[in-house]
Order: sequence, then C-alpha cells, then structure tokens
Amino acid sequence: MPTAPPKSVTLRRSCQRCAKGKRRCDLRSPECSRCLKGGLNCVYINAPLAVSTSSRQSVDKPYSYPHKRHGKICNQIQPPLRLEIGKEYNKSTIRFLVNGIRNLPRSYAQSQKTLFIHPEVYESETPTPLRDVNWLCKLHVQAEQADRARDLSPLLRRKLTEYARRLSGALGIEELLGYSQALILIHCVLSLSEEAQNEYSDTTSTMLEWIAQRLWQQAPTQLPSSLSPKRAWLLAESVRRTIITSLMLRSAYSLHTRNYSVRTPFVDALPFDTRLILWDQDSDKEWRDFDSASHHSMISLHEYSDALEHGRVYDVTQFSALILAACKGKEISAIPFPPTRTHVVG
Repeated sequence: MPTAPPKSVTLRRSCQRCAKGKRRCDLRSPECSRCLKGGLNCVYINAPLAVSTSSRQSVDKPYSYPHKRHGKICNQIQPPLRLEIGKEYNKSTIRFLVNGIRNLPRSYAQSQKTLFIHPEVYESETPTPLRDVNWLCKLHVQAEQADRARDLSPLLRRKLTEYARRLSGALGIEELLGYSQALILIHCVLSLSEEAQNEYSDTTSTMLEWIAQRLWQQAPTQLPSSLSPKRAWLLAESVRRTIITSLMLRSAYSLHTRNYSVRTPFVDALPFDTRLILWDQDSDKEWRDFDSASHHSMISLHEYSDALEHGRVYDVTQFSALILAACKGKEISAIPFPPTRTHVVG
C-alpha cells in the first residue's frame, strides 16, 4: 500500500490564509493543499526561508499605503510580517460595536457631527467631500426607511473609489481630513451592511488601515498660531479620533464578517486625549474653563482602554463605550465606574 508523502513541519498551526478563513490547514510545505489547489500564495509566519522564492502581487489590495525603498533588496528575503493580535468577542459585544458604528452616518445626516467629525473644525466652509457625504448619508437614511438600502450601493462604491484617489493626492490638512472622514462614513454603510455580513474582503480591511496610516503620516506636527486654542484642539482631536475610528471600523468589519479581529501594536500606541468632555462643549467660555482646569491629559489608547476596563474613568461617553468594545471586547454596562465629575483617569 503506497504511503502518503511526509508533511514538512512548520512552527505554525496554519498558514495565514487558512488561519484567516478559519479553515483546517494540512501544513504541507512550501504550500498547503488548499492554497496549492487554489493557486494562492501560501505563507507560514515561522517557516524557514527557501533558497529561491517567487512572490506574487496581490490584486486584492490596490489601496496599500506607500513605503519608501532605498537600494535593492534580495528577492530571497521576504519583508517582515507584522505582529498581529487575534481577538474573539462574544456576539453581544460585536452587535453593540457594529450597531454603534453603523449609527455614525445617521448622526452625520442629522447634525453634520459625529464622534469623530466636528463642524467647528472648518472655519470658512465644510470641505466638498463632507458636504457630498452628508447628502449621501441622508439618501442612505431614506433608503433604509424604504427598505431599499441595497439600491444605493453602486453610487457609494463609485464615491469610495473617487475619494480614495483624491485622498492619495490630498495636500492640506483640511482636505486630507475631509476625504478621510468621508471615506470612513461610506465604509460604515457598505462594510457593515447585512449583505456584507458573510463576505470578508482584504481590500476593505487594507483600505481602512491605509486611511489611518496616511492621516497619521501626513498630518502636521504643528498647527498655525493663527488658530484659536479651541479650534486648534478640535482639529488635532479630529485627526486623532478619525484615525481611531478608522481602525475601530476595521475591527468591527472583521468581527461582523469573520467573528474575530486582529489588532497591531500601532493601535495601542495611538495618542489619546482623556478630556472627552471638551468635544461637546459648545460655549467658548465653558470650553476654556474645562481646558484650563485639566493637566496631563495625553496618554496612549492602550492606557485609556485599560483604565476603562478597570473602571477608573470619569465621564464615560459613547466614544469611550465603542473603544472599550473594540479594544477589550467588553460592554460598558458590565464595568463599574466612579461617579461623574471630570475627565481624570485615576
């Protein structure tokens, strides 16, 4: 009786594609049977480098953010794989996170303000992409009420392609921020729709990460001195919140379609301003009073989500609740918090 060829041993239980798809991997090397049959690029994180390797470019990731290259790289050395942390959450938490982010386009349709978009950021007029997406959000609300949300998808996808192209060439901070925020709102509609529930796409996940990375790389480190303290803070906070929201949406999308999510250390290291109450202070005087009374407010997102998880945060907001769900997989109702008073994290 002929014996099956021995399997080469790797240091990983599954190749990346089988792991992402939650499929059983037979661990054959250099390619597992499933990837070999489908003509896919099979990668094991800890597999030793072959003497000669061939790479195939993915046609599924047109929105990768640019990297500068210096000199030539030997084709036998593969680029380092990013450290990713897998997360599995219970269905109740996933539902809370998905519904909370789904509601962002509705909020913007009603008030032109969301957890990451503030109308006072733009002094003269709202950027064109945000004016356009406000109209699209209103169409989306109407289509949902008429049970015809699917009819709007082709228009939204065209706008997605257009805005992604324009974001690539955006120069000023307002243009950069406007296109990023418009793209996120459209993705909130398309990525978390019922029809997308069982259709995970690497393109969508990559694009959401690219939006966050581009904003992080291109946003100025200093703002003009001509800006008022309030507007300068709102602009900086809008950049921080837009980056966080894009990555939270990426996590929610993965949970919505695959029931698990991945995070990288980049997310945990993002800067976070604990003075969430300033976002909703309409009065300039009240804003100045809260601002002058606060000190040492900048921490990392990891520190803030840890403080949330352990009940050490005052003035918990809807934004806080979504961060807790996305970063820790917990609902705000399950955490005992101290009485409301200031933004201070103890």
